[in-house]
Amino acid sequence: MKGGITSGIVYPNAVLALAREYRFKSIGGTSAGAIAAAVAAAAAYGDRRQQRGEQLPGDAGYGGLSAVSARLSRRGFIYSLFQPAAGARAAYRLLVVLTGNAGWPRKLLCLAIAVFQIAPLEVLVSLALLLGLGWWGGGWSGMAATLLPSLLCAYGAGVAAAALRVARVARRNLLGLCSGLSRNAGTPALTEWLHESLQQLSGKPMDAPLTFADLHDAPRYAGEPDSPHAITLQMITTCVSHNEPRTLPLGGAQFWFLREEFEQLFPPSVVQWMVDRAGPPREVEGRNYYHLPQGASLPVLVATRMSLSFPLLISAVPLHEPSRRERRCEPTSTAAGEAGQNVADSMEGLTSAGQAYGPVITAFRVCWFSDGGISSNFPIHLFDAALPRWPTFAINLVYPQRPEPVVRESESRQALERSVFLPTENRHGWQRHYQSIATPLAAGELGRFLFAVVATMQNWRDLLQARAPGYRDRIVHVSLQGDEGGMNLDMPQEVLTRIADKGGLAGARFCSFSFENHYWIRWRNLASAYQRYTLEVSRTDDPAQQVLAYRASYAMVATGTPPPPSYKLGSEDKRLASQQLWRLMVEQGRSWDDLGPDLTDGSPRPLPQMKVTPIY
Repeated sequence: MKGGITSGIVYPNAVLALAREYRFKSIGGTSAGAIAAAVAAAAAYGDRRQQRGEQLPGDAGYGGLSAVSARLSRRGFIYSLFQPAAGARAAYRLLVVLTGNAGWPRKLLCLAIAVFQIAPLEVLVSLALLLGLGWWGGGWSGMAATLLPSLLCAYGAGVAAAALRVARVARRNLLGLCSGLSRNAGTPALTEWLHESLQQLSGKPMDAPLTFADLHDAPRYAGEPDSPHAITLQMITTCVSHNEPRTLPLGGAQFWFLREEFEQLFPPSVVQWMVDRAGPPREVEGRNYYHLPQGASLPVLVATRMSLSFPLLISAVPLHEPSRRERRCEPTSTAAGEAGQNVADSMEGLTSAGQAYGPVITAFRVCWFSDGGISSNFPIHLFDAALPRWPTFAINLVYPQRPEPVVRESESRQALERSVFLPTENRHGWQRHYQSIATPLAAGELGRFLFAVVATMQNWRDLLQARAPGYRDRIVHVSLQGDEGGMNLDMPQEVLTRIADKGGLAGARFCSFSFENHYWIRWRNLASAYQRYTLEVSRTDDPAQQVLAYRASYAMVATGTPPPPSYKLGSEDKRLASQQLWRLMVEQGRSWDDLGPDLTDGSPRPLPQMKVTPIY
């Protein structure tokens, strides 16, 4: 499920429509899509428990998801979830207006007024000083002569002061205007509402947060295919400190958190639950660092919050990693419990009198995690397989440049049908995305160009993947107009209802999906890509295509004997298996190169390719 701030209203009804025909096995998303994915996974978990016969409250499972959908579609509710920090209210309102659907005149007016709201004292003091200089130099006439320049300079000083003040407020609030926690008693904010929803839908108590392990070990349906996890939930976050996307839950990565920072981001019961299970804290430079629950032990709420940290609007999530280790004597229990080190490493050297000499963390550095949409806003690659055993659907949110014309009530159903598109033929959906930047105003055209550059950096991988055969046939495209979703936090009721209806229609579209056709296309993709990959491998064993200086390297792979200290195969069985695999690929590639046939001829376009890429 794609990110899109308030556009996520689409998803609950889509999930409910799919749940009538399908059972959920793997669910994923980014940003607002991560919220929907987490809520859908919690509802699927609750449904599995109900199917096993457990007595859960009425707001668990898909019945509770219907209530969540209705609540999200009620005017004013989404707006109430975003509660700015102290001192950030004016900046928050300005950000909403600038990124929303308002016209340019209103945006410029709000920008001008915001300076006086954020830094009124600085503007007045600057104006008084400048006018005072004019009066000192020329009396009242001097003051009158310098009035306009003084106003402009004072306003410039106000702009600088306002920017600095917003920066200070955002830094104090963990690099965001809204932390996700409530500022008004009795009115839940985004993170609190999400925690409440996840616990209710899953049927778990509020002080025992839903974890990925709960989903993995959920009850199985009768006849369910064998797989490691009953429910797999994944979402994308962006570690801006490492300049890379990360898939949640984190795998073998070791991170710590500060209680005082997490208390700004998560409900107290969740923070206490994590602290209780973190073990003894690591005290460094007067601060206590707690080990973040690893892998499946991570609460779903924490992962979702890491994925939806929309830059500046919502606070980023700080985690900490070791930046320096030293070997020193430590109490045995502490050294052996040092996360990121196994017992053998921790006990390396002599141990006596309860002391161990081993690596000890002596400094941490902060890693900031922000919105997953920064790096992968439409993670269509999640749950991919060479040959899938079941369909994996995706919902794409599209924002056309030209809004649809206003239609009469009698035509509204047809307009709704046109706004939700699922390819029904193999030749549909392969066209490249086109976004015009032309506009009568030069400044507007330059602005569109810059936004297009950012969108290309953000979405190029996802867009390429979405055009591929075997992908495009399982993506439903939901077209949203300028007043629908995005940063429009306070939408009219009719707009909210229209978005929710589009979600229900999007889910219903998949009921006619042909898995047989999809499976055959995936096989044609795999056969074509594998044949071309094997041909490429076989050519490295052709003397006519080898580089003389590197022939020893080619022979090394063929014999399975790398030079030290490379990654040795470790046993004779592995070495023989490696040789056999190499020989099979070379012989198969030669056979295809000599005799054919060409499996790429007539295969779906655009052609896929097999490449070794890191898992994230």
